[in-house]
Amino acid sequence: MKIILFGSGQGGQMAARWLPSGCELLAFADNNTQKQGAYPDGIPVVDPARIPSLMPDLVWITVLNRDAARSMEQQLRELGYAGPVRTLDPFRELMDLRLAHLRLLAQEIEASRLPGAVAELGVYRGVFAAEINRLFPDRTLYLFDTFTGFSQTDVDAEKNAVSFTRASAGNFSDTSVEQVRACLPHPERAVFCTGHFPDTLPCDLPPLALVSLDPDLYEPTLAGLCAFWPKLVPGGMILIHDYNSAQFEGAGKAVRSFCQERQLTVLPLADLHGSAVLLKQG
Repeated sequence: MKIILFGSGQGGQMAARWLPSGCELLAFADNNTQKQGAYPDGIPVVDPARIPSLMPDLVWITVLNRDAARSMEQQLRELGYAGPVRTLDPFRELMDLRLAHLRLLAQEIEASRLPGAVAELGVYRGVFAAEINRLFPDRTLYLFDTFTGFSQTDVDAEKNAVSFTRASAGNFSDTSVEQVRACLPHPERAVFCTGHFPDTLPCDLPPLALVSLDPDLYEPTLAGLCAFWPKLVPGGMILIHDYNSAQFEGAGKAVRSFCQERQLTVLPLADLHGSAVLLKQG
């Protein structure tokens, strides 16, 4: 089967890795003229107007925004492409690879009887925190977030760390401690550490078995690694969001810097969010 992936960003890059053997990836297509002519992993990025002439068996729209995906499908039809079109929606509705990895990590931690609490930095509305809380009902869950969105300090640091960022102070501010607490299955096990990290780090933070690291930006990602890595028990793990993110490049840069300095190996995951895992050896 010959396939074109419409969208060469994070969704497209990961979808390319999902394709089974026997599929031929003809090209990425992208409306961003600055991306056209590039060759990520040796695959050309072309103007969508070229799609009909390339005669793919399938066009897979790989943007995460549903409204944008619908607009792109309409664009394909207007360009004269009459073949099959898929979007990421059916996959997102039926599976969440990041959650699947979390569940597998939890099984390993419980099977190995690792001691320690669990934590998350970058809680937002608490969807992932609720799953951690459900998987570890008998462990204290430390939740770190400003609950007012990105701080100006971290946004300024991001602009110095990466060549381009869309991050603005106050992004992801549509949340609250009360909202997150309400979605936790075992709220009595949660400790909310509200404010700018690492200022909110308790001096008596116990050893940790698992940390979800999802602050998006360079500075808090690096601060989280520096704070939590020494607290991990042998066999403990850090599940890192946005390691291979096309939207938040600072997170991956912070992880690579941290790991290079300490000669650690990060394991990338095949989810749409570009996640990765750090395992602490005994």
